[in-house]
Amino acid sequence: MDPITRSSEHAIRALTFLAQRQGNGFSLVRDMARELDIPAPYLEKVLKSLVARGYLMSQRGRNGGFRLSPQPKDITLFQIVESQEKKLADSRKCFLGQADCSDERACPMHEFWKTASGNFMDRLEGTTLADMVRFCTEKPDSGYPSPRR
Repeated sequence: MDPITRSSEHAIRALTFLAQRQGNGFSLVRDMARELDIPAPYLEKVLKSLVARGYLMSQRGRNGGFRLSPQPKDITLFQIVESQEKKLADSRKCFLGQADCSDERACPMHEFWKTASGNFMDRLEGTTLADMVRFCTEKPDSGYPSPRR
């Protein structure tokens, strides 16, 4: 079970890439796709959804492409994931698929999953793109956001 979809993963990587280049103008999809090893048509679809949410600006033409709209400190991972996930609230549903799983009528994994999914959501809500850029700066050997480094 993956905690987030591939679209969310790509959105976080792409926005981290753009946050690292904040102030350097617009970035082309083809350049981002090559660097991040994401198929360009798929990346463009992800980026367009982020434009619709106001996280990115897009510009057509010779010096066009995509760039961040707000400052990296003003975008959380939760906001990014929420823009890509159809049912983010489902991450808090029963881990074992019980229709009625609550504190009163718990499955065997209820307490663990309630805590784990709550911690995960808290981490998404408390981590900004600025935090991601800081991580990349402090740990350049991680290669993030490029999967190939």
